[in-house]
Amino acid sequence: MAVVDIDILGHADYNGTFKESLKGPGLLRFYGAIESVRSLNPNRTLLIDVGDNISRSLWKGKVVMEGLNLIKTDVMTLGNHEFDNGKEFLEKAIENNPFPVLCANIFEKETGNRVKGTKPYVLLEKDGIKIGIIGLTTEYTPYMVEKSAFAPYYVKPAKDFMYEYVPVLKEMGAEIIIAATHFPFYTEPLGGELIDFIDGTEDLGVDCYIGGHIPGDYGDIYKGFAVLKGGFGGDSLPHATLQFDTEKRIVVSKKARVIDVKHGEFLVDNKEIETFVEKVTRPYAHFFEEVLAYNENDLSMRLSYESPLGNFMSDCLRATARTQIAYMNATSCGGTLLKGDITREHLVLCNGFNDPIKITRVKGQDIWDLFELVYEPDRYGNNATLIFSGLVVEIDNSKKSPFKVQRILLDDNEPIRLNDTYTIATSQYMASGGNDTSLFSSRFNWEDIGITMHDALFNYVRKLKSIRMPKAGRLIMNGKPENDNAPF
Repeated sequence: MAVVDIDILGHADYNGTFKESLKGPGLLRFYGAIESVRSLNPNRTLLIDVGDNISRSLWKGKVVMEGLNLIKTDVMTLGNHEFDNGKEFLEKAIENNPFPVLCANIFEKETGNRVKGTKPYVLLEKDGIKIGIIGLTTEYTPYMVEKSAFAPYYVKPAKDFMYEYVPVLKEMGAEIIIAATHFPFYTEPLGGELIDFIDGTEDLGVDCYIGGHIPGDYGDIYKGFAVLKGGFGGDSLPHATLQFDTEKRIVVSKKARVIDVKHGEFLVDNKEIETFVEKVTRPYAHFFEEVLAYNENDLSMRLSYESPLGNFMSDCLRATARTQIAYMNATSCGGTLLKGDITREHLVLCNGFNDPIKITRVKGQDIWDLFELVYEPDRYGNNATLIFSGLVVEIDNSKKSPFKVQRILLDDNEPIRLNDTYTIATSQYMASGGNDTSLFSSRFNWEDIGITMHDALFNYVRKLKSIRMPKAGRLIMNGKPENDNAPF
């Protein structure tokens, strides 16, 4: 028996993190981690990126694809954030890309075709071994992208394309099958879209499944399949090794792990990458270096409960918009705003989405309906809580939806009046119905105030000069939320 290793490096949510900084180890160190595997098995190593790359960086689009090509990416699947800047931006970013870009399950409404520039699958050959890769994007994408940006597209069930294309790839001679998905899953306990997908396709004999979309690293064997997830900003590098019998032409064993890039020593000399990073990042030196304010305390973030960072972000939104109330999705925020000098990088690291700020007028009943909507178990399981300012909201998780909201007070502890009108601010994403809240947001005409979230943050902290702990006690939670899948 002649057995060889096929090494699969499958990562997600790299988001063009080229500069070594608070956000990640940078492109050169990430490449060093890749080479720590690929250099030992150069002819049989695959680098697979499963999306969320081109929209959230200071540098966007085509330049990010150029960086991914420099680290010798073999194939990429679209993530939901590839759609953030609309159809024209996405098509231009992936036009004539040197490596295949996959997306089997998202289609144009106008033509019925797949996203221009993408393929549903690809058949690659490594050292005479044929490897079929199917690319799939989370079915929740329409709820995770600003509505107008995703308006030209629609999503079909991913499972259908596995049953269509796995047999096609095998007929083409594929000896190994990989599902490269931008699907989330949760590790404690194990569950979510990717795990459901594996459970629903296990009879197809796929060898490796790769997921992404949410923080949390995973590299293990589940039901006999190698399963990988991780890579946010290049902090980690999930790695599966499939042992392939070259005589029987089958995979005989699998193992998986996660390489800790953030804390590892992965030094490599590559002048081409160094030059590229310097060229791309040089215009943004002020972003990383200029001090805007001093933060007196660490402000941490939690997705399911009230947190100091969530309160800070929503207070900034309310102060900028000059409204009575402000809210936004907790899932746009993360990490910790560290004690000490604060730069633009610190702020963007905690809120990566530079959405325009929108305002409107709502009734008290509308606000009540919004919180009942958010705490519906399935919706809450996908999105967690809201962060907000100007309110005190009490939720009783022992009650069935839609009867979880017990009371809502204004900042002055006066109960909200259901028939009174209030001014409210949010992000463009949420105003468009983001996080599946269109039953609320579609009731109103939203006005753009001409300020984006990042500019609001920069101006807010510059005026504060010293950031203090925000007022707490605005979300009262009785009991544990149903269907809490929050990774932090």
